[in-house]
Amino acid sequence: MSLWARALRAYASREVERICLELQDRHGQCVSYLLWALWADEQQRAVDPALAARAAALARTFETAVLAPLRTARRMLKTEIGDVDPLREAARERIKDDELAGEERLLRSLEAMTPTTAAARDQPGALQTASAAWASPLPPEHLAALASAFSRTASSAIVLVDMAISEEPPLANDEAIHARIAELRLAHQDLDDAVNALSAKSVPDQLQIARLKKQKLALRDQITRLEDRLTPDIIA
Repeated sequence: MSLWARALRAYASREVERICLELQDRHGQCVSYLLWALWADEQQRAVDPALAARAAALARTFETAVLAPLRTARRMLKTEIGDVDPLREAARERIKDDELAGEERLLRSLEAMTPTTAAARDQPGALQTASAAWASPLPPEHLAALASAFSRTASSAIVLVDMAISEEPPLANDEAIHARIAELRLAHQDLDDAVNALSAKSVPDQLQIARLKKQKLALRDQITRLEDRLTPDIIA
């Protein structure tokens, strides 16, 4: 699973969201950088101090130049402003979209710089190595709490943001088509679960929910097209 998809899956958890916001706002951490390290641990990819330092430098650049200013502007627009409130809310939604796009870009960049080399059993985990490379390393108890919450989302609903759903792959026979339909139905259910999880939050992210619903419709269309391929043409 890509880092971006895994991060979305984790952040749908209220527990992960709470911990990440606390680490960001009270401890000066970059959430995307921490999620990258957790993902690398989960994927058993090697993260040495040199890689962690490069990743930390990239994350600090994104945080300083892109994410922090957008976050500040979004929060400033949170309070209602009388007659201009519709304009305020529209601006806030645009900023949220830009902020999400910035986080995605950072996560994809971090994934691209992470080799597939397996981590040695005797080396520290990626999260510990990454924390040590950050300007303000986290105490072990904070690392443990985040790692534990993240691991509990490993089997939660899959948010298939980067799933290719525009075109069906070549399928040799009806058996392959049936298998693909079953796979897509599971993906559709995963998206449905993710929408429900996001909707249950105290402050649902309506933009992300709308995106997931759009993906559900695309999956539904793909399933229908595949089902049509199983139905023989009727000669009039």
